[in-house]
Amino acid sequence: FQAEDGIRDYKVTGVQTCALPISGTAKGPQSAGQPAEAHDHDHDHDHDHDHDAPHGGALVVVGEETAHVEFVLDQDSGELTAYVYDAHVQEPVAIAQTELKIAVTLEKEGDELPEAQEVVLTAVEPKDGKASQFAARIEALQGAKHFDAALATVKIGDQEFKGITFSFPEGNEAHDHDH
Repeated sequence: FQAEDGIRDYKVTGVQTCALPISGTAKGPQSAGQPAEAHDHDHDHDHDHDHDAPHGGALVVVGEETAHVEFVLDQDSGELTAYVYDAHVQEPVAIAQTELKIAVTLEKEGDELPEAQEVVLTAVEPKDGKASQFAARIEALQGAKHFDAALATVKIGDQEFKGITFSFPEGNEAHDHDH
């Protein structure tokens, strides 16, 4: 704190009182057992490792930042495209799958309990049985502004991930995690 930040006590001359942090750093509270420089942020904001979706779609984290899948919806045609990226959303990652299966739940007016619809996105221009882009035209998604979904299975390298849930257009990038 700067001296100007203190609270002057008019009864005591020449002395300023000010509130100083008792523990941690000026950047925020320090977690037990963790150096201050390794924990220099609050938990009420997006973290620096949040990424921008290259195509403006919903960014979905796979595993503990192992990879990302971006889902882009063309509302006019109902075409849903998935792009698989590395952990930093910088490079496409070709995976050894010819399709991605997704359970999509689309709420329509009047539906009390909307049912999930299985959607299969097929590989776009696969090479040697691998692809980083998958797509399908889904009539039910024409004009959709929001839906919930679960990616059944995606295999990144030798790791298999199942039941990855997300909402469109939000994605699941704003996830909670412990420090």
